[in-house]
Amino acid sequence: MNKRRIILGMPKHNNIVAEIKKNLEYHGYDVTFIDSNPDYVKKFKYQNNIDRLYHAFRKIFYHDKSYKHQLKEKFVLEQTDKYLAKRQYDYSLIIRPDTYSLNLLQLIRSYTCENMVGYQWDGLNRFPDVMPIIDLFDNFFVFDADDTKNINFINYHLKGITNFYFDMYQPEPVKHNGKIAYFIGSHIDERISAIDCCAYELNKNNIKLKFIIPTDDNTKILKYEQKDLITFGSKNKIEFYENICNINNSDILIDIVNPIHNGLSFRVFEALYYRKKLITNNLLVQKYDFYHPHNIFILGVDDLTFLPTFLADRTVEIDPQIVKKYSFGNWIRNILNIKPFQLISLP
Repeated sequence: MNKRRIILGMPKHNNIVAEIKKNLEYHGYDVTFIDSNPDYVKKFKYQNNIDRLYHAFRKIFYHDKSYKHQLKEKFVLEQTDKYLAKRQYDYSLIIRPDTYSLNLLQLIRSYTCENMVGYQWDGLNRFPDVMPIIDLFDNFFVFDADDTKNINFINYHLKGITNFYFDMYQPEPVKHNGKIAYFIGSHIDERISAIDCCAYELNKNNIKLKFIIPTDDNTKILKYEQKDLITFGSKNKIEFYENICNINNSDILIDIVNPIHNGLSFRVFEALYYRKKLITNNLLVQKYDFYHPHNIFILGVDDLTFLPTFLADRTVEIDPQIVKKYSFGNWIRNILNIKPFQLISLP
């Protein structure tokens, strides 16, 4: 049986792209990756002196720097067209389509036979440049429930979907003494107080902490009251496999909301799949079918005096079909509309 061909497009600076590609291949897809900002753009050179002089003329006399950009975009389109090699692709999945030019998306569209899908990880209000290109896609998904309810977006036929966990990796819990709580996240001023509160309460309950915030900015570090309980430093950037090892070696995962988002992070679904307790300040989690108060403690909602009991109780087994619902395998079938699948929707 021939593998289904899919074009995957997303910014390469997000290191999750390699995992999405591997998991697509794990589920039987032949994947061709199209970067929104390919490395070969750096190698762009003027083809002749006329182009170079014309760009200089426009820049000096009209303060217009766009000509070089136009040449670069033409170069990208030519290189992409060669790379796609005149083959036909069953699907294309573009994550963060706002990072792609309209012309590049139209080129990808011309190579896609069945279904071209867009997925906007960040809210539409944050990246309004994506709005004019939504109609180019057969289906367009968002993970922020507010986008699906916003009357300003009602004509765009948006579909809501959650994030997922990668099911090609099997949980491999590591035996250890005591209980370990794991948090990894970039520095964001708005969530310092929640991180401090969580670290303080867990430390008070004799929980070992593995809190990692990759920054070596002393100004940022000094903002944390519990900085002695947290590991900082630019060298502490965690790659995907190390993150999986840390999850397997932990008992409790910590999820502190980035206030610019209104959806569930990957950490929530990793806690579900790896059977870890979850402590979060994301109120949305209680609206989902996998929520159970013995497994998930919600900061700002649950009484902190009950935290010791929560930490001592065993996790409750969640229906395996519900767990499977949020797997990458089921997620990609939802996105591409390949039946059968369990429908994933936003509350």
